[in-house]
Formats: sequence, structure tokens, C-alpha cells
Amino acid sequence: MVRQPPGVRMSVLATQGISRRTMLGALGLGASSLALAGCRSALHEASGKGTGKGGPAAGGILRIAQSSDIQPATVFGHNNPNMTICRTVFNTLIEYDHKTLQPLPGLAQSWELKGDTLTFRLRPGVTYHSGRPFDARDVVFAITNLHKDNVSSQLKHVAKAIADIDSDGLDVRLKLARPMSNVFDLFEILVIPDRESIAELAKGSRIIGTGPFRVASYSPGAGLKLRRNEKYFKPSRPYLDGVDITIVSQSQSMLSSMRSGQTHLVLDIAPLDAVGITNDRRFKVVAADPYDSAYYVASNVSVKPLDDKRVRQAIAWGIDRQRILDQVLGGIGTTSSLPWSPTSPAYDAAKARHYTYNPDRAKELIREAGARGARLDIVYNAGLGANARIAEIVQYNLSQAGIDARAVPLQAADFQGRLTGGKLPGLFVNGHGFGQLAPATLVKGAFPFNADKNASNFVSPEYQSIANALWSAADPAATKAASDRVNDFLLDQQFVTDLVTSAHTFTVTKRLRGLAYSMFDYLNLDDAYLD
Repeated sequence: MVRQPPGVRMSVLATQGISRRTMLGALGLGASSLALAGCRSALHEASGKGTGKGGPAAGGILRIAQSSDIQPATVFGHNNPNMTICRTVFNTLIEYDHKTLQPLPGLAQSWELKGDTLTFRLRPGVTYHSGRPFDARDVVFAITNLHKDNVSSQLKHVAKAIADIDSDGLDVRLKLARPMSNVFDLFEILVIPDRESIAELAKGSRIIGTGPFRVASYSPGAGLKLRRNEKYFKPSRPYLDGVDITIVSQSQSMLSSMRSGQTHLVLDIAPLDAVGITNDRRFKVVAADPYDSAYYVASNVSVKPLDDKRVRQAIAWGIDRQRILDQVLGGIGTTSSLPWSPTSPAYDAAKARHYTYNPDRAKELIREAGARGARLDIVYNAGLGANARIAEIVQYNLSQAGIDARAVPLQAADFQGRLTGGKLPGLFVNGHGFGQLAPATLVKGAFPFNADKNASNFVSPEYQSIANALWSAADPAATKAASDRVNDFLLDQQFVTDLVTSAHTFTVTKRLRGLAYSMFDYLNLDDAYLD
């Protein structure tokens, strides 16, 4: 067995020698404005080095505030409200190293990729919070569960390309139907739930995993209490006695709770509020290093006049990205016409600057398309703080370009359901991820971009063909060639108009040490403690 199978791509940081300082500068994340903590620094803190107190302190309840309630039925894919439970209540088979993107052990202690067969050897002695032993049947269930129509995941395409699964004791063997450049992305995101309570998980009545914390209580709309898993498979972990998660809809209210000492960590506080707290020595803002929080406006191409490519291109020319970056996101990020994190092998700096703010060009294209005065709703996920202000700027810019645009809020659950079902009525503003890992994961799985079925109802055999080529790419040269084709196609068609590439943020008290997170920004509190 090998723990680092061949074929997994190295990050741009590793292969092209781009320094972390250079990366932060490109994203506008200077060390003077944000205290950045990735997995390495978090683990260093957890070792007790530099604390001056001999090591981590055990005990205590970590108090977290987030703006939207968890959505247990969606834990198999990426959904921002679940970032506080996917790696605290559950575990995944592997966990990516943030610097190299090599898989590291999780519930799988080792693996081997040989030809078209991927074999996992599972960690022995793991139990669910119910007391039932974890075994290979749980992994088989988790993978096959993704085949169900009512289970959403951005990595469903990988699960469906596994032709056969068999298990023997602690071994799970997967027969792959085709070469997949992003196969390990599935096992970084896929939580392994208790198969015996899966119906209760979907309803939120029983949420059972193998993670460092068990769910002691859950009050929908209010929050949940997590308590230490005394039988966690990592010795002496976690340090914390528990985690209390509270739903607080207003960013300013979350900020006030931090300043009063009621909260230790706030997930994705409004960026301008986060910038406003950086001068307070009691707190720091941690920008998650995957840089996978991109903001966009997209078009449902089945709604006129968005079926006309010229109108979609006009929207791309007509939006003032720099204003969004400065006035909404507090300078955290960089403007971009592409969906990729700068660490992605698909990222192209020149093409990322393709669309700039050019209202005259926008007006010209709208006039050519005969769309002047057309009425368009701009719906947005009201559960994410920045979206309302982005929608307001988009509305103003498009009104100036000749579109009768109106911003319309939707509650988070309603928005998510319409997004995955392709039923958003016109333009929609939201955030997306999946630009930080294998490029195929975005074009084959992310709901805004999925070449086979996407939120824009955009269907193109050409797009499907180049997305499949990117999925099958077996080496850096093939990935680069396929990525160039994808980038050119996306810039031309503009069914998704990317605006700013940014990062998820965790605003924390400086008492909190050992904070870590996955490449999907799931909170990892194995080594966290309150100093």
C-alpha cells in the first residue's frame, strides 16, 4: 500500500515556485491586514510551541456563530452552512495536504491506485457516535448513496464512474470505469455517515458520524451543541469539551457577540466588518488558504434575452468588479473573469483579466441584441452577507447599460433548491467554490458550471466534450491544453460571469489555537483549544 499514489497533481505553489507571500499579494491579502492560518500553522500552534504554557489546554466549550442554519440533507456535497459540522461530526477517507495536495490518511490509513483499481485499507478500531463499529460497508454505502437522484453532490460524477465496489474486512476495492483526474477529490469531500440512521440524518433528527464531536442537541433555526467524542480514534483528541454553534443572521450581531466575549469564532462575517475588527488586538481574521470563495452573476439561458450570448457578454463588460472588491469585500481577493483559484493549474492570469469594466461596450452589445429595456430579476442567496450588496451593484450597473434589472432576495434553502434544479428566474448572484482542486471537479460537478447539467440550463456538446477531455487529462501538458480550451469557451459563452476570487474567512478570538480546515474549508477542530 502507498499513501501518496501517483497521478495526483502538485499545487502551483509547489511546482512553479510561487511563494506564499506572492500569492497573498496577488489576492490583496497582505499580512498587515489579515492574520493567515493554514493547516501547518494550526498544527504548529496545537503542538504547544510558542504558547509559553507548556502545551494545549484541555477542556472548554468553543462558541461559534454563523449566519445560516446547517442543512444536514446536503452534507454529501459542499454547502457553506455545513462547514462547521462536516469535519467536526464526520470524517472523510482522506485529507489533502494544503501545500502539495497529496492525500493524507483519514478514515483510510493507506491506499493503492493500480491501473483501474483503487483499494483503500481502512483504519481499525473506529466507532460511530452510536457505538457501532465503522467498517467497509459504510464506505460502500456512502459511495452508492450518491447514485440516488435525491442526493446532491458536486462529485456525483466521480461516484457514478465507479463501475464496481467490493469489500473484504477493512479493504474497499473500487473498479474505475474511466481515467479520472479528480478521483481523490471525491474522498476529500465525501463524509462517511452512519448508514443505519441515514433517513434521520436527512431530517436532522439524528446526526451520527465518527468525528471528534457528537451532536448532543440540534434546534433547527437556532443552533446545535456538539460534545466531545470520548472514543475518537485519535488519542487524547479533541482537546475541547464541546462546540456550541449559534445561528445569528446579522453580521453586525455576530461581531457584537465576539466583542462581548460570547463568541470565539464567526464563520464568513461580512468582509467589511472583518476588516473593521483587524485593529482590535483580541481578534484576528483567518483567510482560508484554498482561496475557493468566488463571487459570480450567472444567467438562466432559458430566459430571454439571456439566451443571446451578446447579452451575457454585455453583462460581463457592464459590471464594475473593482467596486465589488473594494466596497463589498473590503479588498479581500482579486477581480477575475475566470472561476479558478490562482493556485489551480487551469488559472491563466491574462485571461483572468479578459473582462474589465466597459459600460460603453456593454451598451453596444445590448443594443445589437435588441435587449434595451428588457426586464431581468437578479435573485440572490440572502443567507450570505455579501450577496445583497453585490446584487445591488449589479442592478445599478446593468440599469446604466440599458437593462431593467431588479434585485430579488431568496432565503438560503429556497435559493439552493432552485440553484441545483436550474429554476432560478433570470440572473442570479451567489458564491461558488471548486476552483482550488482538480479543474475537472468544477466543470463536471460545480452546480453553476457542470457541463452535463447546470444551474444556467446551458447545454452544449462542445462544452461537454472539452470538459470530458479535462476530466481524462493524465498529465500536466494535457491538463494545460484542456484548461485553455475550457477557459476560452467560458469567456466566450458567459453563462457564468465570474467577478471576484476571494477566500472564506474565520474571524476568531486570539485565545483560539490549533484551528485547521480542509481544502473545502470544513472546520477541523481535532487540535483546537482555548488558551
